[in-house]
Amino acid sequence: MFSRQTTIQSFLFLLIAILSSPIYAAQSPSQAHSRITAWKHTVEHPDPIFITILTKALDITRHEYGSYEIISSKEMEQGRAVQRLAIKYEGVLDIAHFASSIEREKGAIAVKVPLLNGLLGYRVCLINKGDQHKFSTIDNKQAFIDSHLSIGQHQDWPDTDILKSNGFNVSTSYKYTLLFQQLKKKRFDCYLRGINEITDEYEKYKELDFEIENTLLFHYPYPIFFFVHESDPELAQRITLGLTRLKDKGELSELVKHYHKAQIDKLHLNKRKIITIENRILPEQSMQTLKPISWLTL
Repeated sequence: MFSRQTTIQSFLFLLIAILSSPIYAAQSPSQAHSRITAWKHTVEHPDPIFITILTKALDITRHEYGSYEIISSKEMEQGRAVQRLAIKYEGVLDIAHFASSIEREKGAIAVKVPLLNGLLGYRVCLINKGDQHKFSTIDNKQAFIDSHLSIGQHQDWPDTDILKSNGFNVSTSYKYTLLFQQLKKKRFDCYLRGINEITDEYEKYKELDFEIENTLLFHYPYPIFFFVHESDPELAQRITLGLTRLKDKGELSELVKHYHKAQIDKLHLNKRKIITIENRILPEQSMQTLKPISWLTL
């Protein structure tokens, strides 16, 4: 019979052999990352570029971090998704994409590689049919403010604070889809939308008789980042590595161009008067991540 000591030694040798084996080593990246819960709006966004970029960033880091599975979160508005990335909500949400702000960067880990190269900071008004005359004589920020025209925005979006801090008259709603209905009811004059969003939204809500305003282009620095749950710096490192590799290969810029250049060309941006707006709620370091977009003609 084997002694107890011999049995323990045999067990330890077996355990060491298993831990040292190539099979075990291949499975060693953190198992917490095999299932990644992403914000439903990231996974199912009408613009597929966000889930495409996330998938590519995870694929290109598979060698270092292992396989993964993306799980969609429950439906939630943006403000709630921001909250769910805080420590006290661990296990609810791992990653989401948002526009950055000082407050948002305090409550989650911002992966500071802009997903759209700042494209969302270029904005155009969606207006009611027949309202173009209200905008045609405006040629600068102060003239827009003095006109007393109102802008519709979501209460949880950083845009609301950006616009208010610059003196604009802003009307808010708690839900994205309601803003289209409120524009139709003339609760405000302009629903300010990103140039990468507005043409698709115009087509989607065509029955409401909207128009795309054709003389003005608003701009403020506005990077979109992936935000990762506070408790998961390793996932943030993985996403940072993946995005940096995609950026260095030029693939990130090509994706933005592929998904958005054709629709943006329809807006004739080079014929518009630019209204420049300060973004006072964006950290300076995040501001510096934005670079000129080579194919954007202004």
